[in-house]
Amino acid sequence: MRIALVGAEFEENLAVRYLRGALEAAGHEVVQIVYNGIDELERAARELAAADAPLAGLSMVFTHRARQFATLARRVRDLGWRGHLTAGGHFAAFNAELLLRDVSAFDSIVRGEGEGPLVRLAAQLDDPGAVEGLVWRDGAGRIVSNPPAAKPADLDALPRPVHRKPYDRYLGVAIANVLGSRGCTHACAFCSIAAWHALCGGARFRTRSPANVADELAALYRDGVRIFNFHDDNFLLGTREDSFARARELEAELIARGVGRIAFAIKARPDEVDEELFAYLKSIGLFRVFLGVEAGTAEALRRLGRGQTLLDNVRALRIVDRLDIHTCFNLLLYNPDSTLEDVAANVAFLRDHPRNPMNFCRTEIYAGTPLERRLRAQGRLLGDAWGYDYRIRDPRAEQAFQLGFAAFRARNYGEHGLHHTTMRVDYEHQLLAHFFGRDETLRRRVKAFVVDANLDTCGFLEELLERVARGFDGEADERAWVEGLTQRIGEADERFAAGAERILADLRETVAARRSPSHRAWMRKAAAAGLAATLAASPAACKKDTGTSHPSEMIPAPEDVSYTQMCEMAAVPPEPPTPPPDAGTTAPEPDAGTITPGPDAGAVQPAAPDAGATPEAAPDAVPETIDPTALRPAFDALAMSRLADEIVPSDDLQVELWVDAAGHVSYAALHRITLRAERKQALLEFLRTLDFSGSAAPAGRYLFDVTRRQLDEVRELNTQIFEEAPYPTQMHERAPYPTHPSEMVAPPPEFQKKK
Repeated sequence: MRIALVGAEFEENLAVRYLRGALEAAGHEVVQIVYNGIDELERAARELAAADAPLAGLSMVFTHRARQFATLARRVRDLGWRGHLTAGGHFAAFNAELLLRDVSAFDSIVRGEGEGPLVRLAAQLDDPGAVEGLVWRDGAGRIVSNPPAAKPADLDALPRPVHRKPYDRYLGVAIANVLGSRGCTHACAFCSIAAWHALCGGARFRTRSPANVADELAALYRDGVRIFNFHDDNFLLGTREDSFARARELEAELIARGVGRIAFAIKARPDEVDEELFAYLKSIGLFRVFLGVEAGTAEALRRLGRGQTLLDNVRALRIVDRLDIHTCFNLLLYNPDSTLEDVAANVAFLRDHPRNPMNFCRTEIYAGTPLERRLRAQGRLLGDAWGYDYRIRDPRAEQAFQLGFAAFRARNYGEHGLHHTTMRVDYEHQLLAHFFGRDETLRRRVKAFVVDANLDTCGFLEELLERVARGFDGEADERAWVEGLTQRIGEADERFAAGAERILADLRETVAARRSPSHRAWMRKAAAAGLAATLAASPAACKKDTGTSHPSEMIPAPEDVSYTQMCEMAAVPPEPPTPPPDAGTTAPEPDAGTITPGPDAGAVQPAAPDAGATPEAAPDAVPETIDPTALRPAFDALAMSRLADEIVPSDDLQVELWVDAAGHVSYAALHRITLRAERKQALLEFLRTLDFSGSAAPAGRYLFDVTRRQLDEVRELNTQIFEEAPYPTQMHERAPYPTHPSEMVAPPPEFQKKK
């Protein structure tokens, strides 16, 4: 049977793609139709009608888009389509009777996880009463609720999602979304996840086995994917020990499948952040964390039912900053019981923690949540199921929200909002560092940009709150003041946009250079900057050993949304960057190395080298062996960072280089170390690009001994957080950005809370 599935896909939509995988595994043909906004209504409706599918399903997850999907359902009926129309997702499940009563275009609603019910509905389309988990309208117009469908107990048994192709990319590196578990172990007052599971029944939290997750990641890896965005609400498990055990098992399974260097992103609660655990996760690829900070005061955290403390928030942010992991968070600046003082304290929290990309919004109300029930009981719940609303109890806080939403709309909620841009800039920088090598100058610019943007927002928020506290001389005064504030924020946004554009351009230029032989120019720059002298310093000058190995440097556009959508930020991949002018061929996927055990990996061993690999043959005429002392500083500057990045865990080795009279490397070899054939080949190709033309060292054969300790020290130097030049606390302490406007770059990772 041909079946049509319709849903949003700003990023790869795993909810729809899991359904597609289940239906195709059952032998059906699936037509997937993207519907990202009301401006796509006619196109989506005509595609659905033209699909001529006997069965179609709409993914109705978000409250703010429910009317748009209802309009689509009516429009496709107007176009003459007469198939069975069902819908699923959070909004549809909680409002099944409403949809079937008020929107005659729908025939049924799936309540619960959709794979099983949808496959059964396709098989029994003429008998919907036999499909567990279905709410449907019978021939007499009565609404019938069938018994609930059991959730799949074994997630490993589910067909894999049909991933979107071509893959989205960042800096030319392919990314895919992955789900290693379903459900959540917590029950926040504002979040719909626990309410969903209470409605649908069954276990609230289930995991896939590490081996099953590794199978999917390995298949994607073989297809060129290197970045994995985990959408799990609980990537980490209940205890530190359980999280370590699951991560180690996943690492071992990836090694066994030959998965090389990857980067992955997770969500985490602040009370789950453990420094040793996160250092280990970083060592196997963690580059990004969406951290569930949610509030910056103890009282707001209590009202939101977070089950974490303010100290947890502060401690977690300090840890991820020390580990230099790209981390962003959202702050629910306003909630139904906020006071103006509480809002001010939350802004103070933002000012105290400006180093991480962030966003802020109002707490919104979703069906089935404790917050919805409380406001309903108090008589404070406004609107209806198509969109709830409320007024903040403190009228000053309500006024601040209303005025602030108007003034910050473009910066905070628009398609090219500044805070999405800070996320994008920091995100791409981390990918550069992970896959192509660290650039400290770029790093300082990126971190300063994030801090400046956050402090600029704090200043405007503080100005807003102070003015609300003083009051206005009537509506005209209020309107004029807000218009002025909006204009000043817009002018600042133009300056920040120009700064972001320059940084992103430099990031991409750096990537283009490092993917090509011109990477040697960067190496010469590092040597000129004195890196060689730093690396040659005595061990006593290095940072104190912490008792664990230091991981190598690790590292997806939202629509023009209202404040009701901005409760979390889910990565939406950008357009692929434009290749450099001389890019005549497709650059290979970066594969900077095989995943190897972290500091606590125990008995997990690296994968064996490829026994069938042919060793590189040396030329017949071996040049004279030269004392390497004179060339050692240049070798350290040019090669040691790459060696430290590739050889994890560290090991002793010897590097052999034949250098000609022009300073070029004609032959390279690695001794005393066993590596995978593809890893070794990549390192040898890199070593042959080294350029010693400025060293004045004689031509000949050089043997460089490299110790485990030296590699550890270089890696530590590459991953420490540089603090010698503290970030400014006020915008005027930095040279202002140029005032000329510039078209905003493509928006950064978007994050959306489960509605």
